[in-house]
Amino acid sequence: GCLMGMSCLMFMDTDAADRAKRAKELHSVFDHVMSSGKTLFQAERASLFMLDKEKNELWSQVATGAKGIIKVKANAGIIGACVQSGELLNIADAYNDERFNQEVDKETAFHTKSVLAIPVKNEEGAIIGAIQMMNKSKDGSDAAFTTDDENLGRMMASHITSFIQIVE
Repeated sequence: GCLMGMSCLMFMDTDAADRAKRAKELHSVFDHVMSSGKTLFQAERASLFMLDKEKNELWSQVATGAKGIIKVKANAGIIGACVQSGELLNIADAYNDERFNQEVDKETAFHTKSVLAIPVKNEEGAIIGAIQMMNKSKDGSDAAFTTDDENLGRMMASHITSFIQIVE
């Protein structure tokens, strides 16, 4: 009788539980990285976008100051330009950059000033996402991101790659 009761365990999707656990671990790591990143960079907002190649979009469920999942086309805006080129982008005035997507500001009632976008690559060097910091503030006033911020951003992207590798 005991064996019959346990036979259903043979058909359980134990991988689903593992995937859910990994997803939860990744989310908490990203949440921590983004909230501490906001403080480290003295930024008003911090986001981590992951690339979904199949859907050709970037998505983020970890964006300080935002709720839910944010989705944008993989080539849209400054974050899309960063992912497409694989280059770090440091934009002092977003509205003076033709790549900036003003629609997002209109939809969210947020006013973007400065933007720092850093590509996140996997161990093989392929782009898997990007970090975006917005609106640097220094001593209470608007500022541009510095070369120190750029170096910190590269280090943060490297840490995210390591976290993903550990969890997967």
